[in-house]
Amino acid sequence: MRKSFIILLFTTFIVGSVPDKRVVAEWEPAIGTMVRWPLGIPSDLVVELARNDVLYVLVENSFQQSQAQSSFTSWGIDMQNVTFIFTQTYSHWTRDHGPQFLIGQDHWEVVNQRFDGYPEEGGCNDEPQDCDENMILVDCDGMEFCNNQPDYIEEGYDCYINNELCQDFNGDGVIMDWLGDGYCDDGSWGLDFMCDDYSWDCGDCGEGGQDNNGFCDQAYSSSNRINKQGRPVSADLRGWEEDDDTNIDFANQLGWDIKDLPLFLTGGNFMTDGYGMGFSTELMVNENNMSQDQFLLDVSEHLSLDTYHILDNPNVSSIQHIDCMAKLTGPETVIIKQVPESSPEYDCIENFASAFNSMSTFYGRPFKVHRLFCPSINGGSWETNPVAAYTNSLILNNKVLVPQYGILADQQALETYRNAMPGYDIIGFDGATGSPWYGEDALHCRTMGVFDPEMIHLSHKSIRSEEIESNSNILVEVEVLDYSGENIETVSMFWKYSAEDGPFQVIDLELEGGAYRCMFPTLNPSSGIEYYLTATNALDASASHPNAGWHLFTTTSSVAGDINGDTEINIQDVVLLINIILGSLENESGDINGDGFVDILDVVKLVNTILEL
Repeated sequence: MRKSFIILLFTTFIVGSVPDKRVVAEWEPAIGTMVRWPLGIPSDLVVELARNDVLYVLVENSFQQSQAQSSFTSWGIDMQNVTFIFTQTYSHWTRDHGPQFLIGQDHWEVVNQRFDGYPEEGGCNDEPQDCDENMILVDCDGMEFCNNQPDYIEEGYDCYINNELCQDFNGDGVIMDWLGDGYCDDGSWGLDFMCDDYSWDCGDCGEGGQDNNGFCDQAYSSSNRINKQGRPVSADLRGWEEDDDTNIDFANQLGWDIKDLPLFLTGGNFMTDGYGMGFSTELMVNENNMSQDQFLLDVSEHLSLDTYHILDNPNVSSIQHIDCMAKLTGPETVIIKQVPESSPEYDCIENFASAFNSMSTFYGRPFKVHRLFCPSINGGSWETNPVAAYTNSLILNNKVLVPQYGILADQQALETYRNAMPGYDIIGFDGATGSPWYGEDALHCRTMGVFDPEMIHLSHKSIRSEEIESNSNILVEVEVLDYSGENIETVSMFWKYSAEDGPFQVIDLELEGGAYRCMFPTLNPSSGIEYYLTATNALDASASHPNAGWHLFTTTSSVAGDINGDTEINIQDVVLLINIILGSLENESGDINGDGFVDILDVVKLVNTILEL
């Protein structure tokens, strides 16, 4: 009895179950971007943001609005694409104080988190030095501190308190301390100087008593002082509290519901996969002054973030924002910065990157990790070990906007994005004159996406080459949610061989048991495949997966003798082989006996193989 060699394999790429409520991820359909006037970004970036989408501009009054309108018009921006939001602001870092968005079926809320500036923390190789006993002081709450080892020393501070033992330790020609520096030290930054012993922080908190110590006479001049992030302090002592209500004003003007979050959730130190998974460095927990367990409980309760990865602070000293170290470009792909081996933070950044290897995506498999080399740069005066912040980019629908530093590594950074996000429009932008990109403050920090509350969302576990077992049984499955409530009319897959210049072929998916499914046709072995999925509703609105571009995978190589790549060796392969020999078809896999020729000897070898099975 003749036996046949049949491999019955069924490669599936099924979806997970999309959470009922979830925080929107950055690559999802956006209607625009939030920035602040006065701007902290270059004019060509503003033009790009307003080209196809709405530019939401935070202004304080009609005078600022008029200024912005005049500039935008001179740059050729269509004012139909500009919406002004009237609110008080202190900074242009809309990423950090701007809103996240909580979405669900019949649910849309603007998240109004707490915001109070930029605490810095140590992390990598941060070992405290011994303190001279003469320098040990106690703050208003009884907390000991070492006077000549102030936090934010890289911003020019010599001591916490300019007493008789403080000197110009950094040799910059001026003794600078925390009192009278324009920043309120009421315990929010670790130490409390709001008492008589420390002259009530020399009025930095807007209140106080007598200066019986002479500390305030030595306070740094208000005309050129800087805060503890190295950023200018205005003479009228305006502060971060002005940024804390921008989300409320934004939501009210757009008529959207507000989700008050009793937590600090600084946007630059937060990433999400869009399916209930969050990422931050440990500074996020410390900023909230609570245990990690309590933080995880709170974000799960309020934001449905049921998996939250808290990573070690990878910088020696910084604001430790994760968007300067990593970039999620999709629910299963992440770009992580790589620093020079000479950097004192090299090992810490490698440990940071390795942490992603042990994480599972929403679809239960490892993240795809792309590394992006970020060389050293001349950063801000407050920065320690600054490197190019290429991960500090903005995804806006089909575009990725990447900071550029005018160095050779710029082009390689753009190429890394093209490899990680094939088909997206990758665009580089130099920093603005007078407001350049820094190592921990770049393009992403100064922009915030505003998303579509009526978006169509596609959840699809993309095909990976290493998981393919059969080129003839690749099942594609996608879950589609239309948050507008409209009916989905069509779901289609577009695919082609990467080597072909021709158009994509189209296959419509069928709804089966809550998900849409189709099969790839039998694919050639060892071939690159490009594909993407689309869904269209009754109003002709549509969305894609990925949001732009396409997925890539390579089919498996065929078994020797499996000429047609269907993982079966049988008479169909013999027929195909004869057609190859007759010259009507070409196929390198027809050389069964490996002699470099495709001829009758290969037919004999193939037939014998079938008979022996």
